[in-house]
Amino acid sequence: MKTRILLVISFLLMIHSSFAASVVTEVAPQSSNSNSITLVFVLGILIVLLLAILVMLYYMTIALRVISSKKDSSEPLFDFTGGVPVDREHEVMMDHEYDGIRELDNNMPTWWKWMFYATVVFSFAYYYYYQFGSGDTQLQEYEQSMVAAEAEMKLHGSKVDENSATVLTDATAIEAGKTIFMENCAACHGKLGEGGVGPNFADDYWLHGGDIKSVFKTIKFGVPEKGMIPWQAQLSAVQIQEVSSFVLTFKGTNPPNAKAPQGDLVK
Repeated sequence: MKTRILLVISFLLMIHSSFAASVVTEVAPQSSNSNSITLVFVLGILIVLLLAILVMLYYMTIALRVISSKKDSSEPLFDFTGGVPVDREHEVMMDHEYDGIRELDNNMPTWWKWMFYATVVFSFAYYYYYQFGSGDTQLQEYEQSMVAAEAEMKLHGSKVDENSATVLTDATAIEAGKTIFMENCAACHGKLGEGGVGPNFADDYWLHGGDIKSVFKTIKFGVPEKGMIPWQAQLSAVQIQEVSSFVLTFKGTNPPNAKAPQGDLVK
């Protein structure tokens, strides 16, 4: 009877786990929380260790009782199978028979039962952590993943490229472009766009085109044969658009020590 109850409970737990997994997949397919997984994993290990200690203490108690009572040493002190010896199988023989085969009403193996108890304890700890503790629910993880996805889209500006870039004129975008330029471009082109290793940006001559789309393309893909690296791996599309717009603000500024014009005249 105990065996059947354990099997039913095990079956119900497997159904519950499968259902929970499908819900997680449908609700938040992209969500992940490495800290929570690590915490649950550590908690599971601690529970298993605790159960192992309890099992060890249990069998130590049995061993002490056997020793103190001088029980027949032919019987094993530690029975991990839970089965009945062959010479006593008639005690657990069930009444029904099929084709000469009769079933024994043996107990489940002891090791299996303790592992099952461990999963039950772990399931309660898992449920408490995610329902009442600090673990995020499925809905919270989904909302967090959506916020992160929106932030990623804003950062990388997936709709902006060398074919759709436009000149940004608002002060915030120009200031952001200036910051990027000073950190990454000024070493070769000068802080005032006067040029240095690279060409200057203050005149009307451009080596690779002087409109916003051409400047965007040059920054994005670089000019490796002339020593300029592609910046698409370091900067997002929005950042490239910002710095391209800032570069165009140098036109006509006539900075001191400007490098001689290079390239084609662009009006």
